[in-house]
Amino acid sequence: MESIVLTVALIAAIGLGGSVILVAASKVLAVEEDQRLSYVNSILPGLNCGSCGYPGCEGYAKAILEGGPVNACTPGGSVVAQELAEYLGLDQAEVATHKAVVACKGAPDRINVAKHYRGPLSCRVFSTMNYSSAACTFGCLGFGDCVNTCPFGAISLLPHHIAVVDTARCTGCGLCTTICPRGLISLQERSLTDEVSFVLCKSTQTGKKAREACSNVCIGCRKCAKACPAECITVENGLASIDVSRCMGCQACIEECPANVIALLSLAPLKVLSQ
Repeated sequence: MESIVLTVALIAAIGLGGSVILVAASKVLAVEEDQRLSYVNSILPGLNCGSCGYPGCEGYAKAILEGGPVNACTPGGSVVAQELAEYLGLDQAEVATHKAVVACKGAPDRINVAKHYRGPLSCRVFSTMNYSSAACTFGCLGFGDCVNTCPFGAISLLPHHIAVVDTARCTGCGLCTTICPRGLISLQERSLTDEVSFVLCKSTQTGKKAREACSNVCIGCRKCAKACPAECITVENGLASIDVSRCMGCQACIEECPANVIALLSLAPLKVLSQ
């Protein structure tokens, strides 16, 4: 009986000693947290979208306290940037606005790439298969990988299975740009105006083959380039491209495009997006 009591006492003593050592070590090795972190983090929208380039809002808050920019939060916009700057005693810089756009307009009469496909409904999976199709090999596949990736519900599929971005909800986080296997989604930055022209096509196919694949395809006619007063449109490999940083939003190219593939892209910043 005495040996049992001694054993229990010994175990208790060891446990107590270990606890003391752990408590002491935690105090000695503790990293002091910046008391401003919780407040800076509370200013941010809390969306954890990654548009700032940091791992979530807390990661961005830590970066700010280490000297990072206060104007990198696209969802928060100028309101958040101003509040952060005032709290930290910094000069406020303008917040850049980025919006995602899908460079494919498709058409209701386009050839359905999935008609004879029997597999997972995924653009990435389909793109790895050796399916031959008369459909446009540059266009949106329409399985919705980007729709499922967007954390803000800013992307949807049109009835003819073409992805489209609701710029009023887009935060410019860029997650969708990395998921599209055909590289159709890009981020565009606001420069001169809220509305710019954008070519909704990436096809370099020409002639009858291009028209058979999709009726809304750039034919490289150069009419848009000739009509542009800002001279911000170039045509290479039969495909027009618009430099949105120079576009004045005059819409002259839209009026001249016989293929109907140039559309207005809204780059207006988000009004309010909070926790």
